[in-house]
Formats: sequence, structure tokens, C-alpha cells
Amino acid sequence: MAQANNPPKAARQRFRLLIEFEGTGYRGWQKQGEKTIRTVQGVILERAAELFVGAAVDLQGNGRTDAGVHALEYTAHLEVETSLAPAVIKAALNRTLPRDIAILDLVPADPRFHARHQCLGRSYLYQIAEEPRAFFRRYAWDLEASLDLALMQQAARLFIGMRDCAAFAEKQELKKSTLVLVKAVVLERVAGLLLVRVVASHFLWHLVRRLVGTLAAIGSGKLTVAEVEAMLASGESSSIPWMAPAHGLFFEKAFYDRGALDSFAETVPMAPAPGFLR
Repeated sequence: MAQANNPPKAARQRFRLLIEFEGTGYRGWQKQGEKTIRTVQGVILERAAELFVGAAVDLQGNGRTDAGVHALEYTAHLEVETSLAPAVIKAALNRTLPRDIAILDLVPADPRFHARHQCLGRSYLYQIAEEPRAFFRRYAWDLEASLDLALMQQAARLFIGMRDCAAFAEKQELKKSTLVLVKAVVLERVAGLLLVRVVASHFLWHLVRRLVGTLAAIGSGKLTVAEVEAMLASGESSSIPWMAPAHGLFFEKAFYDRGALDSFAETVPMAPAPGFLR
């Protein structure tokens, strides 16, 4: 007698996720203690708990993002006991997630894969509008002022390499190392926007926004390259007063391959975000 087909047995599995989110309505990626604080991680965990009722769900991202910051390809890992196929999980999550969060990819991962601990570097993209742009006001710093790009590019070279970024740090961050390996700071005018790409091993809190704000101050004549050099050398926490607003910042990519990290800024052209405007 033929035996009935038994459903596959649930097993503890780890998946690698690629996530896109529009961060306007969120206090960043990281889930926080207060349940009333809306975060991207918290919302995805809530939907995952509804999908995997009764199973312990673990979701870890590659790092924090500020409130209001967006993401083009944010990497996370999800661990849960399930028999569902990856495509089924992805489709089920996307059906229930808010429209400002999308799971772009969900694939099986090595049980030892950790989105944050194994991340070798990260890339951010910042958008500055030097003239009025109706469709970019939610996604670019609307300066409406012409900036000296050559001067900004000169200043950007000060940040390349292993740098002590204490001048960009909050006081509580001084308890740990403020050294950051900055791989690239690239500035380019594309499609009517001034784009700034920063690639580094990791980022201090508000580091990219302070860096962009400082470069904009140089480009508008409010600050000199020599003054920035002196600020960097001072090592004084938060001696950099300029900070670009969060809504122009996009988490671009997390890197788990050394070669891809080293070549990214040179090989991948910058293009305006969000993706539908590319």
C-alpha cells in the first residue's frame, strides 16, 4: 500500500535577506525597548511572528540606521524553525508588510552567517539638490545653492584611509574606538543632483550626515579645507557642527566580499535613488 505523502518536517533555518525601505516613518532599523517606537526591524519581526506562529524568530541587520534614513539594499538574516520554502516566506512577508518596506531577496544562508558580525564594509549614498526638484524633495537635501564641487572633492580626500573620526563622534562613542577605515568618498553631479557616496568599514552615529554637512559648508564657502583638517586633528567630540538632514541619506549596500568592497566605488556608477528614478 502506498504511503501518504507527509509534509516536510520543520527545521531551524537561517536565511539571508535583502531589504529595501523608505525610512520616513521609522526611527531607523534597530528595534528599541519602547513598543510605541516604530522601527523597520520591529515591523518585519512583527510580521514574521504572525507568519511563524509559535516559533522563535530572530532577525538581525548589518547595522543601525538613523531615523528617517532610507535603504536600497539592506542586508539582514532571519532565523526560524520552518518547513516553508524561501520563495513562500518572501511572498508571505511582502503581502503583509507596509508598502514602504519590501523584501527584495530571501535565500538560504549558512547557519553561521551573521549579517552584522561578518560584514566587511558598508556604503551610503547622499543626495543634494542644488536647484528646486519637485520629485526629490523627500529624498534630497534641498539646498538650492550652487556648490564648489572641486573644493568639496579636495576636502573629501582628507577622509580617505584609516581615520580617527572623534571630531564626528557623539561623546558616548568616545568610550570605544573612533577609528574608521574609509575606503572612498566620491562626489559627482548626476541627473541634476550632487551625489555623495561614502564607503567605509563601519560608521559612527551621524558620521555620514556630518561629513556631508561639512562638505556642503566647504562647497558654499562657509568653511575652508584647512579648517576641516584642523577639526579632524583636534579629536574633540562633535566639533563638527554641520549635519545634513536624514531624508537625503540612503543605505546603499553591505559587503561580505573583500574584492567587492575594494572595487565598489570605482566600478559601480552612482545613480539617483530611489530606484524608480534611475
